[in-house]
Amino acid sequence: MEARDQFLLRVGDINAETRPRLADMLSIAEGAAYLLSTEILSEVPGDERLVVLIMGGGSWGIIEDIPASPDGESPEQYRAIILDEIAAETMRSLVAPPARTRKESTGRPPKYSIAQEGADIFIQHIYEGQSIKSIAKEHHMSPTTVQKLLNKTRLQAADNFLNGTWTISRDSLNWEKNLKILQWAIDHSSGVKRQQYEQLFFHLSTEG
Repeated sequence: MEARDQFLLRVGDINAETRPRLADMLSIAEGAAYLLSTEILSEVPGDERLVVLIMGGGSWGIIEDIPASPDGESPEQYRAIILDEIAAETMRSLVAPPARTRKESTGRPPKYSIAQEGADIFIQHIYEGQSIKSIAKEHHMSPTTVQKLLNKTRLQAADNFLNGTWTISRDSLNWEKNLKILQWAIDHSSGVKRQQYEQLFFHLSTEG
């Protein structure tokens, strides 16, 4: 059942004696009338202002109806506004659900931060000994992405040792691991930067 079916209004849903004009219209538009709103006017059962949408042919209609009083002193108050095709089309466009637009893939992988994901991966692999495969599974990344972040973070760590941002000491529990970071940086760099790594590595390896 469609959601709008719950608002469907038929002749049998109203009191045809107090709403004769509305009943006639509902008979004509059987199956194409919908209750938009209801406003209770008094404590008398059925004394309600109804706003009804009639859909049929090339035009729509909005009906406001207040029933006649049971004693017949107050007649039915019936007012109809017929929407022409242009107005009906405008209304359709306003009430139609928004079209879903498909988000096109850019083909680019998500961006990761060296300071965040890279740092986590670096610690897990270098200092905790976790494998690339298990890190990739934990972070929901491909092993290739993990390796790239690890390599970038490793070079950054080597630079931190070089400029003194991080200290590297024989007294550290990670002494051997830190030396391996420098050795890796030497193997994966060139020119002046490689010479700087080599000098630091030589100095650390030969100091008392």
